Amino acid sequence: MNWSCTIPDLPPSNNVYLRLHWAKQQRVKQDWERWIWALVNEAKNKCPRPLERVEIRAVCFFPIDRRRDRDNFTATLAKFVQDGLVKAGIIPDDDASRCVFHPVQIMSGDEAETMITVEEVGG
Repeated sequence: MNWSCTIPDLPPSNNVYLRLHWAKQQRVKQDWERWIWALVNEAKNKCPRPLERVEIRAVCFFPIDRRRDRDNFTATLAKFVQDGLVKAGIIPDDDASRCVFHPVQIMSGDEAETMITVEEVGG
């Protein structure tokens, strides 16, 4: 089973995120978790059941084409998405035995957005 969604924003790079005040960090993370929850609960996009083991892939589309360090975006996005999927009930836990987050792909696009795909994998 696959489940996917597109978030109309980009995560902050890890460098930017770690420089934020702790309260701002918390708000940014909560915003991403709320997006995941809202998208999971849309009728047309609803994930029908919890997934036991998953692989997660993400593509960040930037409207300005320039060099970016994908590890900086993978660090923040992995945390935001995995925690959001747990809170939304898509996965029971985000430990390494249940959840693999692949390095983020960086691409240019017309809009600043992040596409997330969750694939259920066998036991």
